[in-house]
Amino acid sequence: KNLKIDLNLFLTLLKPLQHRAYSISSSNLTYPNEVHLTISTQRWQNNSRFYGGVCSTFLADKCLKGSQIKIFLIPNKIFKLPKDQKTPIIMIGPGTGLAPFISFLQERRFLRSSGKNWLFFGAQTRSNDFIYENEILNLKKDKVLQKLDLAFSRDQSKKIYVQDRMYEARAEIFQWVEDGAILYVCGDAVKMANDVENMLRRIIERQLDCNEIKSLEYIKNLKKEKRYLLDVY
Repeated sequence: KNLKIDLNLFLTLLKPLQHRAYSISSSNLTYPNEVHLTISTQRWQNNSRFYGGVCSTFLADKCLKGSQIKIFLIPNKIFKLPKDQKTPIIMIGPGTGLAPFISFLQERRFLRSSGKNWLFFGAQTRSNDFIYENEILNLKKDKVLQKLDLAFSRDQSKKIYVQDRMYEARAEIFQWVEDGAILYVCGDAVKMANDVENMLRRIIERQLDCNEIKSLEYIKNLKKEKRYLLDVY
């Protein structure tokens, strides 16, 4: 038997759309009256039907200049820059995971922080997906960003990801961590964050010539000391 139900009644039974959370990609010291977001517009096709991300397409296609929309702030009291301006930081943010690190680098430039900054960024192609390219390269040229490692997976026959760049620089990464650096990871929680942590474990095992138990203990201590921080989704 076919079940018939009034459409308006059916709609009242559905769970409301959940809010979308985006990292702020600007420092309020650099842009005191603005908040910048980094959003990838989601569009895809299944058979002959086209789909789009609810919030991203709204912002890209329908939210015109001067539009007023409701927002609220969600403080993150852990994923933030250290108070000690001399502390080195390593930032790993493929794709839109780059967002908070742009704000970090803007803030460190404004404060003239002496701590070293190292960014790992990855995407599919340099020509189409290198977001904030000019700003990042200028930060590197101005020596705000001491080290920059890029991984564009589709620009060569063998796919290269940020974790591959990490392994190439394993000795220096480990030395930065030993010198007190804070590791930040932002982006995809399903695969990227696990791949990065597994690579970090491999690096520790290689550099300390130790087993998996010791490397996991090392990472556990980094997390306990709030020197391995994740903002993943």
